[in-house]
Amino acid sequence: MRIEFSDAERPKAAAKYLVRLSPDLKLSATQEALARAVGYRDWHELSASLRPGIPALPLGDEHNAAIRVILDLADELGLADGDVQFALTKTRLFGAAWPLDDQLRLRTSIWRQRVFGRPGRGKPGTVVKVRASGRPVRPAYLRIAGRLSWVVYDNGPGMCADFEVVTPRLPLADFVPSRLWLPYGYWNLDDGSHVIFARDYLPMWRVASDVVERLEPWYWINGIASTFNFAQSLNTSVWSVGGARELALAHLARHRVVGLPRLVDVMPHLLEPDVERIDQAVSRLYERRGGTHPPPAYARLNERLAYG
Repeated sequence: MRIEFSDAERPKAAAKYLVRLSPDLKLSATQEALARAVGYRDWHELSASLRPGIPALPLGDEHNAAIRVILDLADELGLADGDVQFALTKTRLFGAAWPLDDQLRLRTSIWRQRVFGRPGRGKPGTVVKVRASGRPVRPAYLRIAGRLSWVVYDNGPGMCADFEVVTPRLPLADFVPSRLWLPYGYWNLDDGSHVIFARDYLPMWRVASDVVERLEPWYWINGIASTFNFAQSLNTSVWSVGGARELALAHLARHRVVGLPRLVDVMPHLLEPDVERIDQAVSRLYERRGGTHPPPAYARLNERLAYG
């Protein structure tokens, strides 16, 4: 399927952002790869095929096209598909800005295709129902099946008895655990910026003068002047639902944060049998992808996470 453009600005912006993700990429080669991924022979044909006034793709077509383009570019350029998703949606390659819900749905579609595969009884990556006595039924990704089963709930890793795990006949919807993307609070820094962090106090975003930076979860943030916690501000310990969640979502919307943090990319590692905690998954992600760029002035490498 060919994606048509009214001008070359969005493809150019997308290629430039992709180049920033790796020191090994050159702009000309990245432009050629992007042109092929969106259905053209090369960059010259894309540039010669512009159609002023053409509307953006319909949302359904946009979603399916985005999956294909993201995976093709990730393979050809040797980039992580999460980074490619962020780059292409940030630069609006597929049209208007994507809402957060669509970003989450796109991520889970890619996981199901590339990481989890088809769901099945006892298969890691299958979304199951956990029926624990005295508690509401909760969906969870199955990690390890057994008399003591290990799962990943919306609020993070956990365990349950095998008889509490129910595999539905019709597959349940995939989800991105809130533990990996929903803000838990933010740090105000001495330089006037603030860093939004996750439930495990891992950095996700830095906001400075309305400029939003996507942060590595293995950073240690320097110069923290004060801390704000969404749940504590409401005198509750519940952070992933209710009022605290609404405050966190409002904070993201107020600062125009609609992409997904890099912390989300630890999800495949959470399904590995020797990874039990979020910090271990971050360490595994660092082993695969860390060290490409030095930390910025306001941060340093969190050696506990980087080196386990």
